[in-house]
Amino acid sequence: MKKTVKSLAFILLTSFLLMTSITFFSFNGANIPSFISAFNISDQFGGLKAQPADAIAVNGNVKKVIACGQPFGIKMLTEGIMVVRLSDINGRKDSCPAKKAGIQVGDIIISIGGVKITSNEDLSKAISSSKGEAVEVVLKRKNSDDNNSSAEEISLQLTPEYCESEKSYKSGMWVRDSSAGIGTITFYNTSTGVFGGLGHPICDADTGEIMPLSSGEICNVSITGYKKGSNGVPGELRGRFLSENEIGRVSQNTTCGVFGSLNESPSDNKEIEVADFSEIKKGKAEMLTTISGSQPQKYSISIEQVNLNDPDSKNLVIKVTDKDLLEKTGGILQGMSGSPIIQNGKLIGAVTHVFVNNSTMGYGILAQTMISQSQTNSDNKNSLNLAA
Repeated sequence: MKKTVKSLAFILLTSFLLMTSITFFSFNGANIPSFISAFNISDQFGGLKAQPADAIAVNGNVKKVIACGQPFGIKMLTEGIMVVRLSDINGRKDSCPAKKAGIQVGDIIISIGGVKITSNEDLSKAISSSKGEAVEVVLKRKNSDDNNSSAEEISLQLTPEYCESEKSYKSGMWVRDSSAGIGTITFYNTSTGVFGGLGHPICDADTGEIMPLSSGEICNVSITGYKKGSNGVPGELRGRFLSENEIGRVSQNTTCGVFGSLNESPSDNKEIEVADFSEIKKGKAEMLTTISGSQPQKYSISIEQVNLNDPDSKNLVIKVTDKDLLEKTGGILQGMSGSPIIQNGKLIGAVTHVFVNNSTMGYGILAQTMISQSQTNSDNKNSLNLAA
């Protein structure tokens, strides 16, 4: 009996140590503004699909994905409207009703007078119908000292003023309710239909704040040309939507990139493995990106630095070494954000930023970070800033 108990105890202890080891060693025709500079797999996208065993690591992280490099277009509506500027009424100093009410640049207006606000037109109607009487404004404001904190909901009283030149009541707020741009798809998960791109968030061009996402569409894009970069002046890709028909939806805009679902794979490429952190080394690598049309090409780059713990996800410093790409574009262009980085046949990351003073170099984010985010159910919906 004692021998049986000891054997059982040994088996349980061995199982516990094995589980602990696994946990410990697993690491979890329109004009489109160009940008370079961050999904929720839920029922709105058909729920979680069955995933083959060889596609999932022991800790739930995806082992294989398709590395893409195709450009994509984003059309987004924000959750509420973002305040991007405050101005005085009738040209008088200190006559901005919004500022007097305590409204700040970067605030997200949710409702006015109990009416939900989702567009510039909604704001105009709400202010006009006030007839100069005070109205309640409900807004969300993020703590500027903590980028990871959730936005605080605030209620204020706003009293619009009559503008003589426009013969209507005004709030003194300039707002934005939508955004559009182009970027690059990093990966596509064939098991779930989930994609990831950009490698950084889409933020408002005026405030730099991540815009709150209400809904977003993904459309096919063709790169029609580019402006070559030079030291001090980053270049940019230029493109156009191929049609108004959406090919997918955006679900998350996060510090790690934008994520969502696609109707089908954007690429004929075969799945490749996602590299473990320990496999990423300084030295030769490749970048998949598109500088003409819709088909990506491979270009040689060098991994100059590897920093797995950078808090801003600037984990890789890369340098373009491909002579053809350097001659054509000068290096990394705005619009290449999300371009997959491949080393030794495995996906290791994505391009995120170009060095302003040296367009041959830039930053990259780890692929595992993006893929982990794409598997995260996020209650904090964010929307889009466009730029690498």
